Amino acid sequence: MGHPIHLLNLRPRQVQPRTRKPVKVPTGVETTGALFLVLRRMRAPFIFVIVTFSFNVAGMMLMPGPVVDGVPQRLTLFDSFYQMAITLTTVGYSEVPYPFSYAQRMWLTLSIFMLVIAWAYAIGVLLAALRDRAFQDALSSERFRRQVRRLKEPFLLVLGYGQTGRMVALELDQQRRRIVVVEIQQRRVDSIVTDALTADVPALEGDCQNPAVLGLAGLGRDNCAGVLALTDDEDANLAAVMTVALLRPDVPVIARCFDPAVQQRMEDFAPAAVINPHDRYGGYLALLLHRPVLYQLLMWLMDNDQHQLPGLRTGLVEGRWVVCGAGEFAEQVIADLRASGLEVDQIAPTDDRPELDDAVGFVAGTDNDMLNIALAEGARLANPDAFVSVRQQDSMHRSLMMALDVDSVFIPTELVAREVLARIVHPNFWRFIEEAVQQDEAWAVRTRDRLVERCGTQVPQRDVITLSVDEAPAVTQWLESHELTIGDLLRDPDDRCRPLPLVTLLMVRNTELIMTPDDDTQLCVGDQLLLAGKNDGLVELSAALFYPTTLEYVATARVAPSTWVWRVMTQRRRAGTSVG
Repeated sequence: MGHPIHLLNLRPRQVQPRTRKPVKVPTGVETTGALFLVLRRMRAPFIFVIVTFSFNVAGMMLMPGPVVDGVPQRLTLFDSFYQMAITLTTVGYSEVPYPFSYAQRMWLTLSIFMLVIAWAYAIGVLLAALRDRAFQDALSSERFRRQVRRLKEPFLLVLGYGQTGRMVALELDQQRRRIVVVEIQQRRVDSIVTDALTADVPALEGDCQNPAVLGLAGLGRDNCAGVLALTDDEDANLAAVMTVALLRPDVPVIARCFDPAVQQRMEDFAPAAVINPHDRYGGYLALLLHRPVLYQLLMWLMDNDQHQLPGLRTGLVEGRWVVCGAGEFAEQVIADLRASGLEVDQIAPTDDRPELDDAVGFVAGTDNDMLNIALAEGARLANPDAFVSVRQQDSMHRSLMMALDVDSVFIPTELVAREVLARIVHPNFWRFIEEAVQQDEAWAVRTRDRLVERCGTQVPQRDVITLSVDEAPAVTQWLESHELTIGDLLRDPDDRCRPLPLVTLLMVRNTELIMTPDDDTQLCVGDQLLLAGKNDGLVELSAALFYPTTLEYVATARVAPSTWVWRVMTQRRRAGTSVG
């Protein structure tokens, strides 16, 4: 019988990284600049306007003006240029430096029509050039390049803005993480403007299979912190993994795929993670059957929708399972369930209603969402006690699934987004997940009950603090001459007899990982603590991290003076007491 931990495959296949030849990342696709594109389109209109203007200036100089002392007056070059300039720009009309003759007025009238025609022609060509798709693309590329160049903080390059990419982008934006998006469909790029994003997200319509597009999106910049290949095209994700691995091997890349062959090729380039939701779901399902409390705990902690503690189902390993469907998903689930020691039967969607009286579980795994819902309802009617799992390609049917009240819903986009966020937002949290799947049920029960006791059944917030001068100056100063435990640090700064609604899930000390350390664990400078709990507790904890007086109170119950006058009076009182 295979172990469910091995079926999850949370850790990528270990590949010895190769030494790559340094190659400069392409800075962008070779395109014509927007300004040069407009000037090139306006070349003929400008020439026509200049020739017409020059012809009218010359004609105005040759037209005889009024006769003075028997000599007809003529305009100078400057006067003629000035007269044609105010005529061309339509700012006004005047006869300078003297009233014109009838010949000059006739020429000026003719010039007005000629210049208006030339000017209208030039404006029409200009407006057409501004509406041209080539100009809009060039303008968007230049604007995108400037936006990426102005990013000073670390950013993540998100490739693909479908359901998965959008979920990841929204969550990263809430976590105040900067992102850059590349999407091949323009309508999805346009939707970024209407989404509820707090930051101005640079977005580009482009094919991520082109290395120059990734270079334009900032792959070659030093502040590129990672690449998330989440497109709907597996070949595009594979191309992105290869581009990052060859041009920027120091940048981590996370990719999703559904084809095991593509996953194998991705892993050959040693990415940070390859997430195959079809294969992963079978592992999670096996974990649910064999270690239900551990599965309940992990799904609760990895939930990004702020749900309550999920329900618990047990006793599902003794009996027959039925999987309805054909294709890669059904094959992966059947293989994982059989590898975990379960009896599994496969049926086709076209078969008659199967016998489910003795079945303990049913998986509706076809490629049609509505058909899966219908199959799940049929399974409920045939056996109300069976565990029903439904595959859904699109999250738009979530309300229907909630009304159906099935036991498990598999949405590939949500599974990928959940794991990507767990790896990216708090890397130590994913290290905790990798270690947690190796624990037994007793550990899972203790951790779950401890979290519920401290924080309730709401999905706990997560945060990582490092006991350093920057993140915890008061703690580092205290540890130079005193001892401090986790339990003392996590006391309420207003009433130290009451613990904060926080639980330490993981403590990282150098290279050592300590899972769910006890409250009496001694702290050291440089320790990293992964905390889970209520947001109020994380806010109140900052007082002990930054203020020495607060830390002294929670550690010793002694109220330390916080102002200069109070400190002086306290020192004098203590000095008088010692002398007496």
